[in-house]
Amino acid sequence: MQREDLARIAAGLTVLLLPYAEVMAVLPLAFISYFSRSARMLSASFALLLLLRYALDYISLDLPLYVVSIAFILPTFAQVASKRFASLTGSLIYLMMAVALGYPVAILASAELFPEKVLFLSMLGGLSGAFLQHVSSENDFTVPFGSCMVMWLFSFDYPLPELWRLLLIYVFALALGLGAYWAKAADVDAVLSEIIICILVILFGGISWFLLLLCFYLLGGGFTRFRYAEKVKLGVAQSRGGVRGYKNVFSNSLVALAFAIGYGVYGTDLLLFAFLGAVGTANGDTLASEVGQTSRSKPLMITTLQPVDPGVDGGVTMLGEGAAFLGALAIGILAALVGLAGWQGIFAALVGGFLGTNFDSILGATLQRRGQLTNSGVNLFATLFGGLVGGAVWEAFHLLGM
Repeated sequence: MQREDLARIAAGLTVLLLPYAEVMAVLPLAFISYFSRSARMLSASFALLLLLRYALDYISLDLPLYVVSIAFILPTFAQVASKRFASLTGSLIYLMMAVALGYPVAILASAELFPEKVLFLSMLGGLSGAFLQHVSSENDFTVPFGSCMVMWLFSFDYPLPELWRLLLIYVFALALGLGAYWAKAADVDAVLSEIIICILVILFGGISWFLLLLCFYLLGGGFTRFRYAEKVKLGVAQSRGGVRGYKNVFSNSLVALAFAIGYGVYGTDLLLFAFLGAVGTANGDTLASEVGQTSRSKPLMITTLQPVDPGVDGGVTMLGEGAAFLGALAIGILAALVGLAGWQGIFAALVGGFLGTNFDSILGATLQRRGQLTNSGVNLFATLFGGLVGGAVWEAFHLLGM
């Protein structure tokens, strides 16, 4: 084992002192930092987390010690165990180490915790840590801080399913992620992103909610390959053979995830209808792009109705508009089939999705072409707009007593 790994493990072992020393554990971390240059950033990050927890006590905010304890495991034991393996295999080993070691250290820090909560947070911490390790160049800071903040965000009291059901959800999410990777529909970063979203949507909304997102993922992946060779010739095909990255996953799913979490906390149907509008937009926009680009008619700029070349931001075709309509409608019909909503939900998904897709085109024709928004930013704001339209549809039905 290399000297750097030994220093990293030594920093990780300080987690055993936290239940007894708490903020005073900065002293052994300072000692490790003094003798190992490679562990200085990591030791400093751990020390800052402990000092932050100590400082928050003075403003009546509680950063739970068990959350900090799990964060200590990720850039130390989990990283050392996984670093010698390929990206997907390494990520799976990282996740297993996060749960296997995160679970007992969290119990050590707070013995009164329910097992379901410990498992949920250690899984969430492992997934966020593995994701941040892939996408960040400053792992020794972003992994402990980022994963700690994510776990802290979900450390509030929330009714979790039984332990075996939670494990089943975890395995289900992993299986879907691995399937997307092996089908070459998503890279490792996108897989980790989808697993996080899958677990959270199922826990806060339910399996029916996630089925709508899964429908979008499957249709998006399938239609990306629709007449792919033709799109390549036109220069409008998705890069890397249609393999999606984490930016695509988050930009299309974050708004829907927020609505699902909000529904789990507040339980209002307004957020359900907003979710339908957001997912309808994501699905409608993806189908409009992937199908519309194969249209034999020349696209028209949505703001001027002047002809433009295929693939130009803001260009629309009748074929693409039809695909957007059907993509949004598919989400509404699926919502009705799984019992989430009746005809009102179909209407919300259709109107929110179709208008959100066209709002995406307007943003593409204006802010994206000026360089003020990226494609991911456009997707994020478009799904938000579609979600707001879906929520407005619910409010209108509510006021009309329908």
